[in-house]
Amino acid sequence: MPLGVNRTWVKYVEQGTWPDTQRSFSVMRCNHCTDAPCVTICPTSALYKRADGIVDFDTSICIGCKSCMQACPYDALYIDPNDHTAQKCNYCVHRIEVGLEPACVVVCPEQAIVAGDLDNPDTKIAQLVAEGTLTQRAVERGTKPNLWYKGAERVNIEPLAATRSDDGGIWRDPAGIEKSWLAIDLTDGPDTNKVPTRDVADDAGHARVVYANDFPMPWGWRVSAYFLTKAISAGIAIAALVAMVFGAGLDSAWMDTVAPLVGGLFLALTGVLLVLDLKRPDRFYYLLTKGNPSSWLVRGAWILTVQAATFGVWFLAGFSDQASIARIAIWLAALTGLATAGYTAFLFGQAKGRTLWNSPVLLWHMVAAAFTVGGGVSLLASLVSDVDLPASSGAALTGGGISIGVGSFALTMLVGATGLGITALLESRASHGADAAAAYHHLTEGAFSREYRIGLVLATVVPAACAVAVLGGLPVVIGGLGGVSAAIGVGLTDDAFVKAGQSVPLT
Repeated sequence: MPLGVNRTWVKYVEQGTWPDTQRSFSVMRCNHCTDAPCVTICPTSALYKRADGIVDFDTSICIGCKSCMQACPYDALYIDPNDHTAQKCNYCVHRIEVGLEPACVVVCPEQAIVAGDLDNPDTKIAQLVAEGTLTQRAVERGTKPNLWYKGAERVNIEPLAATRSDDGGIWRDPAGIEKSWLAIDLTDGPDTNKVPTRDVADDAGHARVVYANDFPMPWGWRVSAYFLTKAISAGIAIAALVAMVFGAGLDSAWMDTVAPLVGGLFLALTGVLLVLDLKRPDRFYYLLTKGNPSSWLVRGAWILTVQAATFGVWFLAGFSDQASIARIAIWLAALTGLATAGYTAFLFGQAKGRTLWNSPVLLWHMVAAAFTVGGGVSLLASLVSDVDLPASSGAALTGGGISIGVGSFALTMLVGATGLGITALLESRASHGADAAAAYHHLTEGAFSREYRIGLVLATVVPAACAVAVLGGLPVVIGGLGGVSAAIGVGLTDDAFVKAGQSVPLT
């Protein structure tokens, strides 16, 4: 075990006011879940469930994507600083296989840790569980954990039932927000180093965590940027299909070859960002060669591959003046674009540890974002590229005299911006559990609220107004500005969403 990471750790919580105080302890570790979300989301099956129920790992095929860290509601996984792969407690399988107990069981002087076969009613652990008086953590996530607590304090078991110590707690320096993602407060904004907290009035005095493990945010700006780049790529195909449905010809430079080229470049940038975010980028191709089909990371890789192929067919068909093939390719690119834009919602749905990300409106937000930035980027491209026949040739979409292509792109951006506004409204009225409510507070009122609110205006109000202006006959440059605003706004809102989802402690 390298310094700085832990497979098992003890959480200390203090309650009360001196001299009436108490300190309680609880061991935190992998729960070896029956329905382990880390196994489901792992793209290479580096995490797997053994026949005896132990959730083990194979570092030789781990790509370091950190998705397992997002899926685990118990913060049981970490990235090993030496080999840059995900690791965790594996029940000391090297000891179990030779008839020994896990090391933590042997070393505990009070026999506070009990391990054994739950299927054997004669074992001590099976008898303890049969009493029906034990407690488990995060059972509402549907993981069916196989770790129980006897006599544990609620403030130890529930992550939000105690605040984080301002002074860093026992044996450590204070952790500022630049050092730890735990440095966020639910009520006082981002300038403190506390964790979000619930009402602890029913506890025996104020409860605070004085010793625990630290967990950095596994996903950062690369994941947020990948949201934007794949939305632009997908949106360009969607906007092109809308224009073609309204009657735009394929003989313009944009519809012929430039759109699939630009869409393909943003798709390639998406792939680059995904690879750069891996802790083992040298193994990125394992997504395709050793892929776990249950993981939406793998399914997403399949979708991106098909998207790249449709862009390639579209470009080649346009380059060789095969209009009929190009039309089919645009249809396929747009349909695959919807999948490209939306599949991450299902990936985030597998992240059981981040309940804010499990929102049912996330899919529609991502599709709406693709419409918004796709239409906006296409409008921006119309300033430097031929996108359609001029209005004087009879290809006017509206009474404003704009071309079908420009009008279709503006309409696409308008629909997307409206959709983003609707999804934001629906999310604000949704019923959130305690963890998601704390994260949503960070998003809309706390540490990330400024980024989110500015981004929301730039992604909805500004693009919608610019689209209406273009449809009304004002210069297309206004639509281009709306496209720039949409891209910045979607980037900001998604970045705030990704960070807020990781802002609530799981232990």
